[in-house]
Amino acid sequence: MRRTVVQVVALVGVLLVLAGGAAALWVALASPPQWEVTQQGVVLTEEASGAQVGVELLFVALGAAVGALWGLVAGFVLRRLGWVVVPLTVAATLAASVLTWRLGVELGPEGPLASRDLPIGTRIPAQLAVDSPASFVVWAIAGLVGVFVVTWAAGRRPDVSERSAPALHP
Repeated sequence: MRRTVVQVVALVGVLLVLAGGAAALWVALASPPQWEVTQQGVVLTEEASGAQVGVELLFVALGAAVGALWGLVAGFVLRRLGWVVVPLTVAATLAASVLTWRLGVELGPEGPLASRDLPIGTRIPAQLAVDSPASFVVWAIAGLVGVFVVTWAAGRRPDVSERSAPALHP
C-alpha cells in the first residue's frame, strides 16, 4: 500500500512539473493579441482579437499532449488500482491545467493595464488568457484517453490459459 501511495504522489509531482514546463512553453510560443495605443486610448482591433483563438488553441494542444502522456504512464504504473485511476487522472490533469494557466498568466505579458503614458502607435501584448472551460476539460479527456489506451492494450494480451489451449482448425 505504501508503495502505491509513493507512486501516486510521484506521478502527480511529475505531472505538476510537466504543467510548469507547459506554462513556460505556452508563454514562449503564444502570440497574444496586440493592443494599440491611439488618441482614443488603448484599443484592440478586430484583426488582433482573432489572435486570442491561437493562444487558447496552443493551451489546448499542450494540454492534450501533457494529459495523454501522463495518462499513458499513470495507466501503466497504476493499472493494479483499477477504476481509481480514472478519477485520479481527471483530478490530477484538471489541477495541472489550472496550474499551467495561472503560471502562464503570471509569467506572460502583463497586458495594457500595466502600461502608462505610452506614445501613440505603441503595441502592447495582451495578457495570456483561457476563455473557455472546455479548454481545461481537454486536459482531463486526453489523460483518460491515455489511461483507456493502456487498459485496452493490457486487455488485448493473451491470457496464459489462452496460450496453452490447443488451436482449433476447421
